[in-house]
Amino acid sequence: MSSSLSEYLSTNYTKCPLETSFLASWQGLAYPSHIIQAFGFPFQLLTFWLILKKTPQSMKSIKTPLLIAHIWCTILDFHFSTLVTPYMFLPSFTYLPVGVLSLFKVPVLVQSLLMVQTLIVVLLSLVYVFECRSRSIQENRLKFSSKVFRTFYYLILYILPSLSLLLYFKVPKNQELGKLESLKSFPCPNKAFFQEETFVVLSDPWWLSFTLAIAIPAIAIIVFANIIFHVSCCIYYLYMTPGASTSVRTRLIQRRFFIGMFAQTGVPFVVLAVPYTCLGVSMAIDKVSQVITNLSFISFGLHGIVESACILTFHHSYRMYVKHLFMKPSTIKIVSAHRSVT
Repeated sequence: MSSSLSEYLSTNYTKCPLETSFLASWQGLAYPSHIIQAFGFPFQLLTFWLILKKTPQSMKSIKTPLLIAHIWCTILDFHFSTLVTPYMFLPSFTYLPVGVLSLFKVPVLVQSLLMVQTLIVVLLSLVYVFECRSRSIQENRLKFSSKVFRTFYYLILYILPSLSLLLYFKVPKNQELGKLESLKSFPCPNKAFFQEETFVVLSDPWWLSFTLAIAIPAIAIIVFANIIFHVSCCIYYLYMTPGASTSVRTRLIQRRFFIGMFAQTGVPFVVLAVPYTCLGVSMAIDKVSQVITNLSFISFGLHGIVESACILTFHHSYRMYVKHLFMKPSTIKIVSAHRSVT
């Protein structure tokens, strides 16, 4: 193995079959990501305004969790597509930030910590949405009624994923040696890898395997086990054993809200899960490439837009307001009349 990056560039790297396409470059990640965010951000602002100003009284119980979840999803989207925009060199945990924060010389470690913290809070906000929906059902005997208990519950949910931040103690102090160590698992990265701004999070193969195979799946299991619990409570009390004390109309409204919330969180989750799964499979079969990595991170940037689209599509009050913006009132009345007849 070479003793320095310059030696590696002049010897080992000259034998590498490099990916020279636009999609393999850092520009192939940054430009599409920034364009997606530029088009999506006004859409996300519209969704924020609709939740804040046009949420009907019947949705009052879920207005706050909807707003919190949407804000943090927008912030996460902004991190991935604009602020940090990590140009990853998988399968190593090394990346080059090509976002706005780099223009202002924000330390890469700070950028990384902010991005991870944002992701953790987004996951908690999704749990909060379903916990609030579950708690609003009067017949639910498993709801968290005590504020003290709820505070303790969310504190634990925040601390457990945040333990992953301890991995930053394994960040190589000598970044050049860390890069050389990373090159053992990924000997032919894009030439941008050798720039000074490239940041090595993990270079030790054992810790890298532990993070990918245990730490990340464990966090996912903790979060989604809690979501499944609250979803199960909603399904049980809304569909399987509806209470007699709640009117039929209220029950129908509750079911409609639940379906909207499930779609609002489920569809964007697929947007995150599919590229992550593709990356995992690619690394498992040793077929990962810079093009696949870039396309996966570009698709991550679609998460916030898809989340906004689901809110506006699946929640009746927001959908009707958007129709009023783009359709004539007479057209809306005809459509509504036709649906009532059918």
